[in-house]
Amino acid sequence: MFKIRLHHRAFTLIELLVVIAIIAILIGLLLPAVQKVRDAAARTTCSNKIKQIGLALHNYESSYSMFPPAGKGYSWCPSAAGGAGDASIYNSNGLVLLLPYLEQSALFSKFNLNEASATTATAAAWRNSNATSVVGDPTTNGNGVAAGTAVAAFLCPADTTPPKGRLSGAYYGPGGSLQGAATDYDFITSDTDFSVCNNWKTAGNARRMFGENSTTKMTQVTDGLSNTFAIGETTMWHQNGAAFAWGYRTWVMSGIDPGTSDAGINLWHLPNVDPTWQNPPYTPVVGHIRTWWAAAGSLHTGGCNFAFGDGSVRFMRDSTNATTLNALCTMAGGEVVATP
Repeated sequence: MFKIRLHHRAFTLIELLVVIAIIAILIGLLLPAVQKVRDAAARTTCSNKIKQIGLALHNYESSYSMFPPAGKGYSWCPSAAGGAGDASIYNSNGLVLLLPYLEQSALFSKFNLNEASATTATAAAWRNSNATSVVGDPTTNGNGVAAGTAVAAFLCPADTTPPKGRLSGAYYGPGGSLQGAATDYDFITSDTDFSVCNNWKTAGNARRMFGENSTTKMTQVTDGLSNTFAIGETTMWHQNGAAFAWGYRTWVMSGIDPGTSDAGINLWHLPNVDPTWQNPPYTPVVGHIRTWWAAAGSLHTGGCNFAFGDGSVRFMRDSTNATTLNALCTMAGGEVVATP
C-alpha cells in the first residue's frame, strides 16, 4: 500500500518579519486615532462638567437673587494696596456654596459656613492689616477635613495630576497637617484680588462677575451674560502657586483671570519674565501652568473651556488675543466683541 504524505509549508523568517512589520504599521496608524477619540471624549466630559457648574450658578441665583461670591474674607491682601481688608478672616471659596446644586448636599452639610475654611492669616508673607482674627479653627471645625475631599464635579478627566498631594502646608493647605483637594474649574475673577483687599467693590469697568465678597446680580452684567466669562478651566499643577483648592482660598488662590497682564490661555511659562526665571534652566511643561497664579489652561489640545454668564459653554482657542479675552472677562466694560 502506498502512503500519502502531506507536506505543510512553513512561513519563512522573511515572511514572518513582513507580517510583524505590517501589524506594527497598523498599530501605529491606529493609536493616534484611538488617542484622538480619548481626547475628544475627555473634552466632551469636561465641557459637560463646566456646564453643570454654570447651571448651578443659575440655580443659586434663583434661590438668592444674586450669584455667589468667589470667596469671603481673604487674609493675604495688604489693605495698604488700596482696598480695606475684612476684620474677620474666613478664606472661604464660593464653590462650596454650589455643592447642593451639584448633587453634593451631604458634603455641603459638613461645612460650617460661619467659620473659616483656611488659616492662611498665620503664615502669609503679606497680611490684611485690618484683620483681627481667623474665625474659628479650620483644623477642628470640619471645614479643613471636608475640603480634602476630591469632588468629581470639579475634576477634568484630561488632567492627569492627582487632586491630592500639592495643597498642604502653611501657604496652600487649609491648616495644620491637613491637605486640600484641587479643582480644574474656578470663578473668573481679577488677579488684582490677590493684592487689593475687596478689589471687586471698587474695580469699576474692570470688574469681573466674581471676586472677594462679590454680590453680582444679573442686571449688573450689562455686557450681556452671553458675552461674559463666569467659570474658567485651569490645571491642577501650578508652577507658581501649587494649585487651586475648591474648598477654601489661600495664598494666590484668588480665581482665574485670562485677561491679566500675562493674558492668554495655555501659557506654560511667564511671558513677561526671563525664560530662566526661578529655576534655571527652566523648561516649560505642558499641564503645569506657569503664568501668574490666575492662569487659564487645560490639557485639551488648542485651548480650554469657559462657562459664560448665561450658562453656555464654549471652547476658547489658545490663539485668542488678549484684547478679546479681557473684554470677555469684564461684565460691564462696554466693549464690543465677537466671541470666537
